[in-house]
Amino acid sequence: MLRKYVKTLPYLFLAIIVAAISSGFFGYVTIRMMKLLDFALDGDLELLKQSAPGVILMAVLLVPLSILASITGNYYKKAANSTLKKYYVTKVFGKNIAEFQKENNAKYLSALTNDFNTLETNLVTGIYLVCRGVVDFLVGIWLLTVVDARMILLAFVIIAVNLVISVLTTKPSKKAYKERSDMFDGYTSYIKEVLSAFHIIKNYNLQEKVTKDYYEKSEEIQQKGYLIERMLSFIFSTQTGLINGSLFAVICGVGYFAVMKKITPGGLLLVIEGIQRMMFPLFEIGENLPKLFTTSDLIKKIEKTLENTYTYEETIDFPEFQHEIEFQNVDFHYEDDEQLVLSDINLSIRKNGKYLVVGPSGGGKSTLLKLFRKYFNPTAGRIVIDGYDLRDIKREQFYKLIGNIEQQVFIFEDTIRNNITLYKDYSDEEISKAIEAAGLTGFVKAQPEGLDSIIYDNGKNISGGERSRIVIARALLNKASILLMDEAFASLDMERAREIEKTILGLKDMTVVNVSHVIFKDTKELYDRVITVKKSISA
Repeated sequence: MLRKYVKTLPYLFLAIIVAAISSGFFGYVTIRMMKLLDFALDGDLELLKQSAPGVILMAVLLVPLSILASITGNYYKKAANSTLKKYYVTKVFGKNIAEFQKENNAKYLSALTNDFNTLETNLVTGIYLVCRGVVDFLVGIWLLTVVDARMILLAFVIIAVNLVISVLTTKPSKKAYKERSDMFDGYTSYIKEVLSAFHIIKNYNLQEKVTKDYYEKSEEIQQKGYLIERMLSFIFSTQTGLINGSLFAVICGVGYFAVMKKITPGGLLLVIEGIQRMMFPLFEIGENLPKLFTTSDLIKKIEKTLENTYTYEETIDFPEFQHEIEFQNVDFHYEDDEQLVLSDINLSIRKNGKYLVVGPSGGGKSTLLKLFRKYFNPTAGRIVIDGYDLRDIKREQFYKLIGNIEQQVFIFEDTIRNNITLYKDYSDEEISKAIEAAGLTGFVKAQPEGLDSIIYDNGKNISGGERSRIVIARALLNKASILLMDEAFASLDMERAREIEKTILGLKDMTVVNVSHVIFKDTKELYDRVITVKKSISA
């Protein structure tokens, strides 16, 4: 993640350069104004008239420079945040399906919301504010040294004090931020679970318990946030006290020089402006530097959510399925359970063949499909496709060859068209054929805006059968070489299911493996083989 952030540093450098030009120009204008004041107090009207127009013009130029500094700073923050989030989402979708499914995806939600918000504040914005604060602080020192060069010693003392305090407070700050981040993981998981079980909570009158649990978890996070803010308050107060003490000493010294007539009134004005230019950046640096030091552990935590435990290197390109898929003495059990789900599976699936998979509940039918889909690898034996071990074939290329109609249907909150095409380009004729084959023609015609009608929240405004037919149309339109179906007809009425099944079985250039408990006598005969799975396979 840090490597991706480094790529946005040119935007940071540009923003800081523009900020430095703006701040430096402001300092130069302040010095010129000091001279104007001295000319006025000395009664030198000629020099005052000569210098005033230039100073006024420069003061006007400060406005566009300030706007440009703000724009470049905001652009850097936008670029950095977008780059980091894009990297994270890309890496999440690079995870193995099996690993992602067995994890609690609330941790990804927590990372994309709470953790990235913290990262935006502490790293992206923090490093910009610290750098800009340093620039403004140096301009303030420059203004002071115009009056007395010895003022630079003060700058080094204040910088050293701030660095020491920031380093000393890094460890407890990092620990507190990590603990709160971990709490947010559990909190997000709990909220996701409660909202998913809304109907159960209502039906069984669990509102009181859920509300109590929610307040307890929320209070725990708020308490941790309070402790962090309290700790940071002590840090900031210490830094502020030291800074104010140092600046107070400067003011006393400058006041003495003014009384002794060793500096001009303009010089006094310049010192006051210089102190102000030092003070606010120092407070900003003092506030953001400790936060900046806490980001390393947070980045490690975010990166850990992206790790795949399965790191086998896939080396074989596989653009086309040509002959057959073979299961050779395949055994399989899940990682956390030593009991075999499938045992000694020997099976051959020919290209363009049609296969019906049946068997008792828990017999391993769906697991067989997961092996076909390359979600898992066999515990023993191997799966061979056109002579290549499926384990060695590049996952992304293999997924382009298969179409899936799964038991768990997912519909995007988008138009019917986009849910069928999945945002790919197809001709109207191709879309119409898929819609007709899936039995969706009447449904689409009944919609007020046809294919451009919106489906909401995973299909809450359509029936279960309509959701299933959209997914079937999606798979047919994809024109995959291999179609894998898991209880595709469970939500359809018998007549509609029979019609769609006949259409699918009539496709000449598609291999079909259909796991189903819905079996029709007239369509059963259209399959090349009916496979019974009960841990092992029989004809």
